[in-house]
Amino acid sequence: MTTPDTAVPRLVVVDDTDPSIQYSPSSAFSKDTAGKLDGQGYGGPVFNRTLTGLSGTSNNGSLSYQFNGTFVRAMVAAEGTYGWYCNVDNHLITSFTVDTSQVTNYIACDSEGTLSGSTGVHTLVVNFFFYPNSQSTSSLWLDSIQYQPLPSDPLDAVTLRVHNSDPSVSYSNSSGGWSFQGLNSNATDLTGTSMSLAFNGTSTTLYSVNFGSPTQYNASTAFYTIDGKSTDFDLPGSTTTANSGGNTTNISNWPLFTVPNLSASQHNLNVATSYNSTPQPQYLSIEYFIIQTNPANSSSTEGSTNSTGVGSSSGESSSGSHSTPVGAIVGGVVGGVVALVAILLALYFVRRRRRNAQYRSGGMLDLSAGTLPSDHHHPDSAGFIVNSPPPMQSVSSSDRPSSSGFFADASYHGGPDVPAGSVSGSSSRPSQSGFDTGRLVSMKNAQSLQVRDEQLRRSELRMHTDSGVRLPAPNEREVIDVPPTYTED
Repeated sequence: MTTPDTAVPRLVVVDDTDPSIQYSPSSAFSKDTAGKLDGQGYGGPVFNRTLTGLSGTSNNGSLSYQFNGTFVRAMVAAEGTYGWYCNVDNHLITSFTVDTSQVTNYIACDSEGTLSGSTGVHTLVVNFFFYPNSQSTSSLWLDSIQYQPLPSDPLDAVTLRVHNSDPSVSYSNSSGGWSFQGLNSNATDLTGTSMSLAFNGTSTTLYSVNFGSPTQYNASTAFYTIDGKSTDFDLPGSTTTANSGGNTTNISNWPLFTVPNLSASQHNLNVATSYNSTPQPQYLSIEYFIIQTNPANSSSTEGSTNSTGVGSSSGESSSGSHSTPVGAIVGGVVGGVVALVAILLALYFVRRRRRNAQYRSGGMLDLSAGTLPSDHHHPDSAGFIVNSPPPMQSVSSSDRPSSSGFFADASYHGGPDVPAGSVSGSSSRPSQSGFDTGRLVSMKNAQSLQVRDEQLRRSELRMHTDSGVRLPAPNEREVIDVPPTYTED
């Protein structure tokens, strides 16, 4: 039994025309670029519409391919009577018999678990041969070689086959529209049902199953959306093959649409059925996607070696020893920013401490001279007089914001022209010597208020949504930045 696609959902696809595939003898192999076998059986069109193989009138032959991976299989097309056997690193691997009505997209052989956990370079060899007396009606072709890459493979500029069970394929199935319909596909005929694929690449093609047996289905429509643009595409009605006897049949590997010429970046493809009244509509079937991944050093937002996007490996890139260590760069930048913020914070608190010390030293009063006013002044624990502005008043619709973004309170003025009489309620009396101590206290209070008002006049309060520290430029008035959770000790 062949290895199920659910066990190897991502495979690199190497077309038969790839120059790294060695054919022997090369003179015996020919190419087919006309797709002459595409409509012969239920296997569907061959990959890339090309085949390289032997006709029965030629000698037997073989091909070899070197790869670095943990699983490999050979895909072939054939007609007539033929045979093959495969080995990896000179070890025979399992070959499979097939239904001759399939014609294309045979899995000739696969390595099953033979290469699991391996990390070296392997060589796949496929040997083709024909049985006597059948050569004139037989041909045997290589369609592609598919292998599972290593986790460390960067997957730059490769063709990637992504099965419908891959984690990057997401189904919107709250309505239960998606279901397994056989022939290795998930499908839906419920209108408005959708799925999505996240990938890094320059093109993608959706392959499906065209269902036609035992029920015949009618053509319908669906659409896909990518990079903000929606496009309709057809879901073809059931059809026949050359060897189906005129009856409609199920055909695998049916290409529904191709999205070419994408930017080398990350994309999200959404596919959905359209709302229509077609009776017995054709299923929207998801078999697999073929993706052309981003080239090396592309401008992909995720990078060609991102571990979460299709077209990327799950490990680190091995494409070159001189690649820039992105983690180190990011760490250095973050460290530099943290150090700069720490320096700015230190400067801010030093300036604030000096300002508080200057203010408090200028606000010391003779507490024995009388009673302090209770509205704007109160002593702190050290015996200093602290000037507190009145509470912020509610803002009416007539108030306008100040230049700092706050609404100015007309009842609060921080100007220097506060009269000495504003410090009221004092019970001090002239001394017996004729020296009025209450007057001295009032004068000192007025001086203290003048110092504080001068500071307020030179200061500006700004409330920020972040916790950054900003220092004023020289010869500018001082800016006091208050973070959202700032409280003064």
